[in-house]
Amino acid sequence: MTSAVVFMALAVLCVNCKPDTTAPAIYFKHMNGKQKLKADTTLMLYTKYVDPGCYVEDNASDTTNIQLTSDLETSLPLEKKIASHMGELKKTGEYVVTYTATDEAGNVGQNTRLVTIKNISDIYTGRYYTKRDAVPSGLGLSVCRDTVYYSNITASQTVAGRLRFSKVACHDYNGQKVSFKVDADLYSPNYSPRDMSAQIGYLGGNGGDKESIVYKGLTYEKAVDTMRMEYAYLKIPTQEYTAYTEGDAAINEYTVRIQGRMDGQTPKSKIVYDENGAMLYIVLELNLTIGGQPVQDYVEKYYLE
Repeated sequence: MTSAVVFMALAVLCVNCKPDTTAPAIYFKHMNGKQKLKADTTLMLYTKYVDPGCYVEDNASDTTNIQLTSDLETSLPLEKKIASHMGELKKTGEYVVTYTATDEAGNVGQNTRLVTIKNISDIYTGRYYTKRDAVPSGLGLSVCRDTVYYSNITASQTVAGRLRFSKVACHDYNGQKVSFKVDADLYSPNYSPRDMSAQIGYLGGNGGDKESIVYKGLTYEKAVDTMRMEYAYLKIPTQEYTAYTEGDAAINEYTVRIQGRMDGQTPKSKIVYDENGAMLYIVLELNLTIGGQPVQDYVEKYYLE
């Protein structure tokens, strides 16, 4: 074959050759191993994220020659300071992890995975109506006579098992209604440590280890199913507030101390279920000190609206 013929053959081949402009496609592997185009994952606060992986396809390049990266390290709120929790998810919320695949021709394909981080206490959040059989009395102040009122219960973004009650010990002082935000931690007599870790609340205690989370190896849904009845108590450490009210001539202040009542080492505040495991209400049993005057055995019950 002459050189001219070879040149013509190559020219024909090049004319029929189209440049590769197709980006690689990224498919996600689900937790159960099955593949799907889109993916979302729900994880528990203060557990480690284990990427289920993904699969890449391309029209021209071999998959082994495709460069695959993700922004996992920067897009997720990973603990990077506390050695015993290194790499664990430290804040609740919804986060998007972006995966990027680049083939040999330089085409770039992307796909995203939605990662939702939830507190184990999220199942108790919502709007509640509060009942109390009695109101604070004998305090030398005008008492809020509402025995039923509405409030919200939220979950902490950073402390596992922590709930915040937005309106506790409602009372009137100097003509104004005053109430307080109170933190309470899910507690298990069998597993919880006696002193609290600032990061993970009371979800720990196996073998005396106060830093490990009992359910860290489970999915969020499985952990919730497993822990609901075990962590049915609420531990409320002493919380002190300075309340301010504006009177006719000046701003008055007084101190309020709120403490959860205990039965030995077990909190009296708890989540009450019926015989079928459905939540009936949440009860807070507290000792209050308002303006230096004690209110013993104060009780509030919260019913989900």
